[in-house]
Amino acid sequence: MSKTVCIYPEDATTNFLRPLCNHIRITFGSVEVGYDTSGDNDPLEVIYKEIKDAQTIFFLGHGMSTCLYASIIDNVKLFNKDNISLLEDKRLFLLACDSNQFITRFKIADAIGFGFLPTSEDDVINRKLHKMDISKTGILDVEYFNNALVRSLTNTLSKETIEDFHLFKERMMFNVSKEIVDCLENKECPNYRIVADELYYLYKDVVFT
Repeated sequence: MSKTVCIYPEDATTNFLRPLCNHIRITFGSVEVGYDTSGDNDPLEVIYKEIKDAQTIFFLGHGMSTCLYASIIDNVKLFNKDNISLLEDKRLFLLACDSNQFITRFKIADAIGFGFLPTSEDDVINRKLHKMDISKTGILDVEYFNNALVRSLTNTLSKETIEDFHLFKERMMFNVSKEIVDCLENKECPNYRIVADELYYLYKDVVFT
């Protein structure tokens, strides 16, 4: 059986992703590894060793077009131009801001990536998502988006969809569309119209190679 690893650097900025990580572990029998500084071993080397013989890698954390972070709080980079070869010949699911650009920049094959994900209050301060002003959204809006993101991906990710990225995108479109309708109909967050647009771009900005 092929090995699957879920890299989940859990901290205050990513703890909302715990249900998604649990779903990945149960669905794919994946090994979970994070950025653990409590032991004597180099936490980066622990991750690199774990993924060495993995066929599929899920990454749930922070990123930008040039790197994925082991710790955004400590500004520790996990993957960048210096070690991008560690991800070669692996199927990748990269849930991180601008991981779509990361995939394009490094010409990574067999990968799913996302655009800008406004998952914290810091993310929305003086920010735009495409041309949309999201700076007026607050913590309740962010929490709603985060919960909808987790539900959408939990309902989308399966052994079938991770093997067929076209099927993944079709099911993600269905699940995100459902979340958008619920958001607009139920109006459970103050800026529900903006959150609905954020969910639209969650789907729209996905790339797969």
